[in-house]
Amino acid sequence: MRTLFQKLRRRIVRPGPAPTILMYHRIASPRVDPWGLAVHPDRFEQHLEILRRTRHPLPMPEFVSRLERGTLPGNAVAVTFDDGYVDNLREASPRLASAHVPATLFLATGFVGQRYEYWWDELARGILQGTGDVDAEVEIGPARIPLMLRGGDECDRGWRAWHEPRTSRQSTYLALWKQLRSAAPAAREQAMVQLRTELAMLPPSRADLPMSASEVTALASGGVFDFGGHTTTHPVLPDLPPAERRNDISQGRDACERLIGRPITGFAYPHGALDDDSEVAVKECGFAWACSTSSRAVPARGANRYALPRFGVLDWDGPSFQRALQGLRT
Repeated sequence: MRTLFQKLRRRIVRPGPAPTILMYHRIASPRVDPWGLAVHPDRFEQHLEILRRTRHPLPMPEFVSRLERGTLPGNAVAVTFDDGYVDNLREASPRLASAHVPATLFLATGFVGQRYEYWWDELARGILQGTGDVDAEVEIGPARIPLMLRGGDECDRGWRAWHEPRTSRQSTYLALWKQLRSAAPAAREQAMVQLRTELAMLPPSRADLPMSASEVTALASGGVFDFGGHTTTHPVLPDLPPAERRNDISQGRDACERLIGRPITGFAYPHGALDDDSEVAVKECGFAWACSTSSRAVPARGANRYALPRFGVLDWDGPSFQRALQGLRT
């Protein structure tokens, strides 16, 4: 009888919150956002209010330390950002400070100070916001990708790249993105130079760029963000030869530490892509823990310290964000 009662009770009593690492990229409202990387500043404030009211925010190093000691609260949460957008300094940092919520930025150091957007954003602006006719062929390493665009496709702000393309521009964007994602950095940059010409792209808005070195330093000294590694060139790590994989990880670590003036201990895999050797490489490069992009809560016991799950946050309003948090399971 007791066993039956316990089973019924488990069905009736809703489980409490589970420790969670949140993944953000941008606090902004870009015109196109095919990968859902941006959260509007007003909605971010709603997220922070919910975290303050319902969760126990911790810096990532403390989150990991308490996880390993078995003292991590069930309602613990850590806020993380990837890449290094300038809006992390201008929009995210003051809001985090006001809410007394710490955060970690996993910095891709090879983009610091560049005068173009991250390639995936520049590609989206050129293809998805473009209006003119284009008939060309883009060279990406050994591949040749047709670039045939016609005017008339309206900018579709709501389309996301994990949905079926609805226009020829969306199909072209995905085809180019897939090739550029796995291309060597030099081949990728050569292709982007060609695309800027073929698409007659205007200069980017400063608000959409990566941070400069001085802005990284300012963010590091603000008392809100700590930092982690995110490689130099933001590659798909399992696609790289072992030596190149380790070089990209360790050079990114060294560059980040020079910029912020202190050691870093954590890492996040670019594109969320990892395999067994990627985990080994991160450990060999001196990192104590690493985050994946597996969208679930962190198990209280048995978590892999080099593949900690992170929940990717979308541009939700407050109630939608809270429901998403409540639905997370390990």
